[in-house]
Amino acid sequence: MPQSTRYRGKTGQWAFILHRVTGFLIFLFILLHVVDVAMVNFPSTYNAIHRLYGNVLLRLFEVGLLFALLFHSLNGLRVVMIDFFPESIRNERMFFISVLAITSLLTIVGGVIILKPFFTGSVG
Repeated sequence: MPQSTRYRGKTGQWAFILHRVTGFLIFLFILLHVVDVAMVNFPSTYNAIHRLYGNVLLRLFEVGLLFALLFHSLNGLRVVMIDFFPESIRNERMFFISVLAITSLLTIVGGVIILKPFFTGSVG
C-alpha cells in the first residue's frame, strides 16, 4: 500500500504559519487602532467606540490580541537566535515549545487582568 504523499510539517512549519497569522492579525489591529484614534475629533463617536470596547466579547478579542503580540515577539526572538546561532537549530523544537509555554502563561495572566472586571462584577 502506498504511503501518503501529504506533507506532515514539524514544529518549524507550525511556528512559521503561526508567526505569519499573528503578524497579520496584529496588522489588522493596528489599522483598527488608527481609525479608533482618528475618531478623537468626534467625541461622541470616540466615546461610543470605547464603551463598545468594554464588552466581554471584545475583551476576549483583546486577550487574543495579547496572545498574538506575545507569540509574535517571542517567536521573532527565537528566529533571531536561530539565525545568529545556527547550531541552536538542533533545539528548535524545545525553543518552539518554550515560546508556546511562555506565551500561554503570560496570556493567562494578562487575560485574567483584562477580564477581571467581569469576574468581580465591576464592569462600568
